[in-house]
Amino acid sequence: MRHLARVSRGLAIVIAGLLSACIPSVPKVDQVAVVWPAEAGAAVTLPMQRASGRWLVSVGFRRPDGSERRALAWLNMAAPAPILSEGLYRELGLAEGRDLTMRVGTIGVTVGGRAVIDGPGRNGGRDLLDLLFAPRIVEAVLPAGVLRRFVVTVDPRAASLTLARPGSLRPRGVPVPVRINPASGVAVVEARIDDRAVPLVLDVGAPYTWLRGRTVATWIDRHPDWHRADGAVGRSNLAMADLDLEPAGTLIRVPRLDLPGLSLPDVGALGTGPLGGKLGEAAFGEAFWDSWQAGIGEPVVGWLGNNVLDDVRLTLDYAEGQSFWERQRAARSDDLDGIGLTLVRHDTGYAVAAVATRQGRPLVPGVEAGDRLLRIDGQPLDGLPPDAVLATLSARPGGPRILELDRAGTAVRVEVEGARSASRKQICPC
Repeated sequence: MRHLARVSRGLAIVIAGLLSACIPSVPKVDQVAVVWPAEAGAAVTLPMQRASGRWLVSVGFRRPDGSERRALAWLNMAAPAPILSEGLYRELGLAEGRDLTMRVGTIGVTVGGRAVIDGPGRNGGRDLLDLLFAPRIVEAVLPAGVLRRFVVTVDPRAASLTLARPGSLRPRGVPVPVRINPASGVAVVEARIDDRAVPLVLDVGAPYTWLRGRTVATWIDRHPDWHRADGAVGRSNLAMADLDLEPAGTLIRVPRLDLPGLSLPDVGALGTGPLGGKLGEAAFGEAFWDSWQAGIGEPVVGWLGNNVLDDVRLTLDYAEGQSFWERQRAARSDDLDGIGLTLVRHDTGYAVAAVATRQGRPLVPGVEAGDRLLRIDGQPLDGLPPDAVLATLSARPGGPRILELDRAGTAVRVEVEGARSASRKQICPC
């Protein structure tokens, strides 16, 4: 969407909430009952699946007749309340006032039905869970409002999620205090960037670190060398919604992001573009972030996503207000390398929302916004999930790719090369 007039403020809020890994303005999730079977012991570990840079887990939902309905749920530490697809919401009888009863591993969880969100909202007529994950079928969000009842460990190397009884495990890694919002359950860490406090939500539900565009603009004014490109590329582009957040966004690389007791080097981040452009932002402020912030109940600058959290085994002890970081691999500095296109999903295919630029120059000459991207190196893209498309589009600096596009009915063939993110080498003391 290029103009705020095309999106009602209410819909913009819903879209902002889901793409940022939460739905704002939701009821407080205060009616949660947990049942630990005797055989579960102190902790339960279950496998996670990767999709579109996010983590999914299989959850068993109880139907009104007592049978179990399995569905994939998006593990989402920045969502206050459970979200179900419209079909699943009705199949489970929540429209008739029933509570939500589910089984996560072997643990039984019941959530008061009034706190459960009926449907994730739509963008351009498309269900937002479908937009993010299709062709994979994801029908639910497993949120912080439920996860806060446990000690939660996300292990990217093992692709596993562990839920433990509070106080039952000895966490591993560097302790970093977090603030748990009492209403939403969302965990906020007090980071420091450029020697200034930057409150960030910890979210393994986000593929990439996103920040307020206005804040990023002030950093670039002081540190122009942090600027990498205008327009989201690679993992920072995994929302692919028809909104200005990614095409009008600004990519930066922060040399050092400090947490209490821990330092993260060379962190890539997207400063989001304004919904409706500069005129819309002047009229409504940073609607995306302001709406999301109101929903989680905390003043924040953004969230720390999986471009950082994939490097660590992260444990969140909600009851104690503590997180634990155990590094599993060295931080990567090539996550912004590749073909400089910002994509948007159209039906089962992909179009170019913007050509990323650096110092005013397009990174992919010969491609135009609005082109439909059909094939990369002969590989058809129609029907592929977003992460597969970005993997096909990726390239080492100087690495060639052949793009086949449709430009208003005319076939266009462009040979392009990968661009370097121009990151600086950093040493992590953690």
